[in-house]
Amino acid sequence: MFGKSKRPPQHMTPAERWYRRGAELARAECYAQALEPLEQALACSVHQPQLSFLASLRSFYGLTVAHLRGDVLRGRRLCEEAVRVRPMDPELYVNLARVYLRANRRDLAIEAAQTAAALNASHPAASELLVALGKRRPPVFAFLSRSHPINKYAGMIRHRLAG
Repeated sequence: MFGKSKRPPQHMTPAERWYRRGAELARAECYAQALEPLEQALACSVHQPQLSFLASLRSFYGLTVAHLRGDVLRGRRLCEEAVRVRPMDPELYVNLARVYLRANRRDLAIEAAQTAAALNASHPAASELLVALGKRRPPVFAFLSRSHPINKYAGMIRHRLAG
């Protein structure tokens, strides 16, 4: 319930309490309810750049802003910054993948989800996301880009024939 930290709630800072509440709501895809606690956590943490959960806070805020307000560019920027700060945290890649999906960038979402799974093969959200995304087949004509019209139509035909 309290994530990675084993501290009981009474020993948490206000910023950490707000963060944990907002993160749990964002994980549950309750973005409308997650926005206020995440904004409160950001406001409380303005003068505390050393907080251990700051990258995660920005990642969850970016995910929420992208989904709730449709501000995909800002959400993507926040999630990508969080990944740069903590590149070994699979949850940050899961958030980034969800923002990429919101931006209609399935290719980048798959990459981010695969990175999350590579960092922690038993991470439940990464596994669920990979299953939901499915695996992309290689382009029919490898010498053409994936987005080339011939590859697109050949891929659609292959998909219909293969089921």
